[in-house]
Amino acid sequence: MRRRYPHLLHHNIIFGPRYRELLRDIFSRGRLADDFSLYLHAPSRSDPDLAPEGCETFYVLSPVPHLGKLALDWKVEGPRYAERVLAYLERHYMPGLRGAIVTRRIFTPRDFEVELNAHLGSAFSLEPRLLQSAYFRVHNRDPNIRGLYFVGAGTHPGAGIPGVVNSAQATAGLILQDFAPGLARARQTLGEASYA
Repeated sequence: MRRRYPHLLHHNIIFGPRYRELLRDIFSRGRLADDFSLYLHAPSRSDPDLAPEGCETFYVLSPVPHLGKLALDWKVEGPRYAERVLAYLERHYMPGLRGAIVTRRIFTPRDFEVELNAHLGSAFSLEPRLLQSAYFRVHNRDPNIRGLYFVGAGTHPGAGIPGVVNSAQATAGLILQDFAPGLARARQTLGEASYA
């Protein structure tokens, strides 16, 4: 972005005029709404090295129905929807936005599915409900099948890069905890056998 928006924070949550109805459109009705609730992220606010002097980096996330709820041709609809989001941001929060953009990438549910192997193109894996959040997400070790482990955005602790990295660390810890005694015995046995 060839300009700065000093009134914005690192994390900006922008609620639209009908937040609850928008959630129903997304999760129950499978409808692409005309209004938005957005997450606007400005990482260069905390790390100025992410953009040249006098510039900023942003990304905006707009929740939309996953591919199982709404089958759209995202190659066509993605750019249209992005333009509507940018026009909204420019009108209400970021004057001159579209003229200041240096580069942009549109990432749709289809991209989440194809590039990230996200089931039905869902950015956050499971639905964002209380009983599928934090501790209530799928745990990293299956309680019924010995040796079956889970890792990723749909497991505890959650989605996003920090969530997935923490999920991987937790799962690796469980695997080591479960198999460490056997590995120690195997190393001891192999070590003794190699010196015989």
